[in-house]
Amino acid sequence: MTTKIDVDTKVFVRLLLVVSAFAGVLFLIWRLWPALLIIAVAFFLALALNPSVSALSRRLPGKSRILATLIAYVLILGVIGSFIYVAVPPTIDQTVHFVNNLPSYINHLREQPGWLGAAFNDFIVRYQLQEQLQHVVEGIQTQAFNSVTGIGGTVVAGVSSFFVSLVTIITLLVLVFLMLVEGPEWQRRFFSLIPDRVKGERYHKLATKMYGVVSSYVNGQLVVALIAATAGLVALFVLSQIFHLQLGIILPLVGVIFITDMIPLIGSTIGAAIVIIVLLFSDFGAAISFLVYFLIYQQIENNFIQPVVQARTVALSALSVLITVILGVSLLGIVGGILAIPIAGCIRVVILDHMENRLAHRLPVRITSKKL
Repeated sequence: MTTKIDVDTKVFVRLLLVVSAFAGVLFLIWRLWPALLIIAVAFFLALALNPSVSALSRRLPGKSRILATLIAYVLILGVIGSFIYVAVPPTIDQTVHFVNNLPSYINHLREQPGWLGAAFNDFIVRYQLQEQLQHVVEGIQTQAFNSVTGIGGTVVAGVSSFFVSLVTIITLLVLVFLMLVEGPEWQRRFFSLIPDRVKGERYHKLATKMYGVVSSYVNGQLVVALIAATAGLVALFVLSQIFHLQLGIILPLVGVIFITDMIPLIGSTIGAAIVIIVLLFSDFGAAISFLVYFLIYQQIENNFIQPVVQARTVALSALSVLITVILGVSLLGIVGGILAIPIAGCIRVVILDHMENRLAHRLPVRITSKKL
């Protein structure tokens, strides 16, 4: 028994066009993904900076948004430049100091009294690793020296990568600047194109809620990062009084804690790992002590600080936040981890608005049917 299925030519052509259009859009997104990612990051940064720029422009003569954006740029670039100026030289000095003294560190470990030194020497002698250990130390010194000083065969690649990154950063800064300056005008033009006044008001309220989610998220993460940096400053200062730590590396490490803690969930771990590695170059006891401090503080931040601060921002559950961050980091790395939560919050706002709108249209029908 055979079954014959007749398909209208118009239906087949429409289906083919839909599939072709969908494939074309996917191919276009794939080809333009680097540019789209830059635009998305710039849009997020513009949303994050817009409250400060708007508040500043209202207080300036003539309410100049361009001047307010310029002032905000100068302040932000000043802070970033100051951090680089303060953080980079001590980090390079500590790295060079560690690499130069690496052989003496190993000899000091072998001469340690007690079970640690004996176990290390027994391991080296038993497996005859004296020559291999010397080669490893020399290789680390050579590679680290080339990386720090910027010499060797990677100079051309390093310069090329630097200029590519510089062009990307400049493009990003220009996009954010133009979005901050022209954003309100673009918003008015967009909503003026909607002929239905009711729909226009609904979409405007929806956009306002999404904007509130992003700005609240940024403000919340700033508060969390500031608390983490302040606590880290106190901990590092106390450790500097107990162990042999240079006071010059405290502020750069605090800056690292502040910046990395802007990344939800995994940022504090990244910052702590960097700090512990740097402290290992200076004093082993200080590194272990900071590790103990971080394990305690992480529990306080994850179970008290984060829930309290973010409870009034994106209003997502802990499981939703964790899944969102994992997916964001898997797709886009650190950038995805930063953008994941506000994007999830905006999606939640859209879904709730859609459900409320459908309920508002269905409710009168259900009431009428009950009366009949």
